[in-house]
Amino acid sequence: MFPSPNSNQRASNSLPLPQSSASRARQKVVLQPGHSPLDWANLKSKNLRGLPPGAPPPQFVKVTPKELKLHNKVDDCWTSINGKVYNITPYVNFHPGGVKEIMKSAGRDGTMLFNKYHSWVSVDRMLSNCLIGRYEP
Repeated sequence: MFPSPNSNQRASNSLPLPQSSASRARQKVVLQPGHSPLDWANLKSKNLRGLPPGAPPPQFVKVTPKELKLHNKVDDCWTSINGKVYNITPYVNFHPGGVKEIMKSAGRDGTMLFNKYHSWVSVDRMLSNCLIGRYEP
């Protein structure tokens, strides 16, 4: 006899669904009020580069590894992804994985980490107004 579709019980011969190692390792992070993806979408319409007025446009800015390493704190956080440097300071508290996870790429090239967990995400679109310039290793 088969269980009814509305039954909350599992058949005794069913096996638990496998979990990927990535889903087991991730912790749920509760974001603070005002830090949802929709809030970020509204905020990112502003210039979030964090550079002084009159700074050259991103296409003219070259960032070296030495310069990038200087920006590795929660209140001053840059990362390089796919050859571009972004000021992720405004995004740190919006990151769905939490501050601790995004800080793993602070002050360094975060391309491998980003692509490992977010290969389907368009970083250019998500962080367009945070673009500092080109990464020049």
